[in-house]
Amino acid sequence: MQKRTIAALATTTAIALGVIGSTALAESPPPSPKPSVSPQAPKSPQAPNKQEPSISGSVTAPQGAEGENETNETAALTALAKVSEADATKAALAKFPGATVQKATLGDENGFVVWEIQLTEASKAAQEVKVDAGSGAILAVEAGGADREKSGASGEKD
Repeated sequence: MQKRTIAALATTTAIALGVIGSTALAESPPPSPKPSVSPQAPKSPQAPNKQEPSISGSVTAPQGAEGENETNETAALTALAKVSEADATKAALAKFPGATVQKATLGDENGFVVWEIQLTEASKAAQEVKVDAGSGAILAVEAGGADREKSGASGEKD
């Protein structure tokens, strides 16, 4: 009889623990999955438009100038430029004596107002010189010039 009492007691205890355990599990919230978030760099409004080489000028271009039509953009940038086209061209020609100016354009480079002077050297090599529209300092020189590379003109032979 003692064996039956022990067996009954053990069964009752097992059932009681099972009920309590299942109740405790039912009441506790499920474990939250760990977020698999990888660290990201802060989003910059100009990141998609980042241009190479990285240029830092002295005159900040107006926000949204690149989205305007070309006439309005040129007018806005011209109003901010302290260096004339002639002075920017002189600075570029001082860097490449004997070169011929093909085109001079005022533009927005990485949020700064910059003169882009496209030259052809005496050796027929194309160069694009970026001149700060505020100080007249040469900011960058690109062999071939970005516009010529896109059109394929820099690699053509006569």
